[in-house]
Amino acid sequence: MLTEQKMQKVLDRVASSIEVAIDIVDASGMIVASSDREKVGQAEPAVRDYDAINASLTFVHNGRTYLKFSIDNAMAYFIVMDGVSKAIRNYCMLLASIIELYLKSNIQKLNREEVVRRIVLDQVSDLELQELAREYKLEPDIARCVLVIRTDNMKAEQVYKLLLKVFPKNHGDILVLFDSRTVILVKRIFDEMNEDELEQMAAAIEETVLNETTVKICIGIGRIKPSIFQLRESYLEAMQAIEVGLMYDVIGRIYRYDSLLLERFLHEIPVQISRKYCESIFNEEAKKVLNEEMITTINKFFENNLNLSETARQLYIHRNTLVYRLDKIQKALGLDLRNFHDAVTFKIMMMLDKQKRECYS
Repeated sequence: MLTEQKMQKVLDRVASSIEVAIDIVDASGMIVASSDREKVGQAEPAVRDYDAINASLTFVHNGRTYLKFSIDNAMAYFIVMDGVSKAIRNYCMLLASIIELYLKSNIQKLNREEVVRRIVLDQVSDLELQELAREYKLEPDIARCVLVIRTDNMKAEQVYKLLLKVFPKNHGDILVLFDSRTVILVKRIFDEMNEDELEQMAAAIEETVLNETTVKICIGIGRIKPSIFQLRESYLEAMQAIEVGLMYDVIGRIYRYDSLLLERFLHEIPVQISRKYCESIFNEEAKKVLNEEMITTINKFFENNLNLSETARQLYIHRNTLVYRLDKIQKALGLDLRNFHDAVTFKIMMMLDKQKRECYS
């Protein structure tokens, strides 16, 4: 049967790794797959005499461990391994999981995209991943990076179809339609490519999507990982980059994990502590001063590295008007934003206040 051939294929690969004699026995007590192929077709009396009603799923007999498992809640089989230790029992359970995954993949017709989805969702073990990587020709030790592309609305499928033209399936990159708002790009990294180039590529993706579909997107970029076993880490980093980038109003819509060190640090500060420090600066008088016009002035002042003349020019106001506004802020908050230390303090407090408001909204 095809099912038993599939199980034999799994055994051929797993047995050499754990170096334990393994048999798979059907409910009638016949060995249908084995690490020693000569045993296939032989009888296994302990299984033949198994009490299906009263016996447990795992038992030991004559120095061997037996684990019952089923396929689609119908076809029952037993994994039999030499030894009775806890490690052997764990091997039996792990092998049952691998076999179940393989047999389901045969029914569901897994593809590389679905395999990547399962990897980033942490739905496969390392042993299963080794098997899947071989089966779907996913070279395990090639550097990759995950980019999470998030749409402002439910138009991820439209973005996915467009990007398939940019990143064809036969070029080593893997594009996954993750959900109605999210597309994931697993980018193969060549020796000459670095994080800055990934950010430039992401900016090009954003521009292309906007021009071709008018769909607004933001992109989170995880760190480059040397192995497929770390793909989930890169995915989680990309997701966190989007989360903190949006929370702290980072300029632009491309959020790279390793360039958001301050934002990630502040994001991990407990909200209670953020609230305590913010309230020491943003009192009632300060809130009256920090209206929309003042916030715009401050942000522009920071964008221009505390340069008074350039900030005034971009805001179309006189330099003295800008100085007046900064003096007003200093009087209300006790912070002179023309001073680097005070400017940094204010910036951090504003970010913490943003975090606090997001958490309590």
